[in-house]
Amino acid sequence: MPQSSKPLVVRSKVVLGPDDVLPPGPRLPAAVQTVLLWTARRRWLARNQRRFGRTFTLRDVQAGRIVVLTDPADVKDVFTGSPDVYLAGEGNALLAPLVGDHSVLLLDRDEHLRERKLQLPAFHGERVAEAVGLMRQLTEAEVRTWPVGEPFALHERTKALTLDIIIRVVLGVEDAARARALHEALRRAVEFKPSYFLMWAVPGLQHVGRWKRFLGEIAAADELLFGEIRRRRTNAGLAARGDVLSLLLQAHDEAGNRADDRWVRDELMTLLIAGHETTATGLAWAFERLLRSPEALARVREGLEEDRDPYRDAVVKETLRVRPVIQNVARVLAQRTRVAGYELPQHTLLLPSITQLHLDPLSFPEPKAFRPERWLTDGAPPYTWIPFGGGVRRCLGATFASTEMAEVLRTVLREVDLIAPEPADERARMHHITLVPSRGTRVLVRRRLRDGGADERGAVAPAGLTTA
Repeated sequence: MPQSSKPLVVRSKVVLGPDDVLPPGPRLPAAVQTVLLWTARRRWLARNQRRFGRTFTLRDVQAGRIVVLTDPADVKDVFTGSPDVYLAGEGNALLAPLVGDHSVLLLDRDEHLRERKLQLPAFHGERVAEAVGLMRQLTEAEVRTWPVGEPFALHERTKALTLDIIIRVVLGVEDAARARALHEALRRAVEFKPSYFLMWAVPGLQHVGRWKRFLGEIAAADELLFGEIRRRRTNAGLAARGDVLSLLLQAHDEAGNRADDRWVRDELMTLLIAGHETTATGLAWAFERLLRSPEALARVREGLEEDRDPYRDAVVKETLRVRPVIQNVARVLAQRTRVAGYELPQHTLLLPSITQLHLDPLSFPEPKAFRPERWLTDGAPPYTWIPFGGGVRRCLGATFASTEMAEVLRTVLREVDLIAPEPADERARMHHITLVPSRGTRVLVRRRLRDGGADERGAVAPAGLTTA
C-alpha cells in the first residue's frame, strides 16, 4: 500500500497581492474574533451575515483570514470545483494528532481519490443493510439499561451506543472482554478534551502534561487497535467477514499492494472520529426535537413496524438540518482563485457554513421550525443541505450514519415510551467543533413497551403488555 507523503505542517498564512480583494468583515482584533469563533460561532456567523451579506471575512489567530460562504451557488462552485484547487485535507489538519497522517481526511488530490476508492466497498448500500440487525440488537441491549421514572442525559447513552456499534460493526469485535477494553480505551482517546484544540494550535503548549496524557491515551487505544489488526490478519475466515476492518485488510491498490497496519489503523481512527460523536449527537438532537413535537412523534410511531419508513428518514434529515452537528466544512485554496466574485489569494481558508445554509428562509420556509414533512415532497434545493459535505469529499459514511440514526430511533421508540422532563427546548451549545444539546437531551423513560419491562412505578408488566 503506497504511503502518504503529505507532511503534517501548519497551513501557510494568506499573503495579499496587489489585485487581491477580500470580502468585508468585522474589524475586531483577531484574538477577539478567535474567541467568538470557538465559543459562539453560530451567533457570530449569523450576526456577520446580517451585517456584511452572504460572503464575509473573519480573522483567526491560528488560521489567519477566513472567508465564510453562505450562498448555495458559491458552495456549489467549491464542491464541484477542481480538487486540485480546493483542498479539504489541509482544512482538516487540526485532526492530525488523532487520525494520523494516512487518514483520508487529511489527504488531497490523487492520494485522496486513491484512498477513498479503497474504502468505498466497505460502505456500499448492501454492506450497510447487512449491519442493521446488529444495530438493532445493540440498541435493544442499551435501552434495557435505562432507568424508568428517573431523568437522565440521553446524549451520554447515545455516545456509548454509537461507540458499541462501531466496535461491533466497523471493527467486527465479537469477544465481550475485548469489546469492553476497546470501548474504554477508545472512549478516552476520541472524546474531545476541553483544551485539545488550544494545545494543538499554540506553540509550546504541546509539551504540557495534559497534552502528554492525551498522547498516552491515543497510544493505549493504538495498542488495542493494532492487536485487533494482527489478530484479524491471521483469521482463516477473513475473506468471508463483512466488517469494515476485515474489508480494509483485504484492500489493495492497482499494483496489488495490500494495506499495511498503520494505514488500517489511521482509517479506523478516522471512522471513529467521523462516526462516533457526530452520530451520537445527531441522535440526541433527533430525540430532543421529537419529544417536543407531538405530531411528528406520533407520525413516527405509526411507521415503527415498517423496515423503511419515509417519514422516519425525513426526521433524520430534518434533524440534521435544523440542528446541524458540525457547523461548517473547510477548504484551502491551492492557488489564487475567483470565489463569490472575489479574487482570493493562495492559502485562503474557505468555510461553507452549514448552519447558515440550513437556516436560510429562501431555501427552507420557516427555517427554525421542525417540519420533517418538508422532505416528503421536493426535498432541499441543491447545495442547501450539506451535513455530510459535498462533491468528491462527501462523507463516505453518510449512508451508514443516516441508516444508524433511523434504526436507533425506530428501536428505542419500540422499546420505551420517552418524555422530556422539561418542556423548554434545549439550546445548542458549542462543544469544540460540534453543537450539542445544552442539557444533554434530558429524557425520562415513562414505561417499557415490550418484554415485561418496569413501568414508571417500578412495577413489572407482563411480556407484551404496557402500563397506562
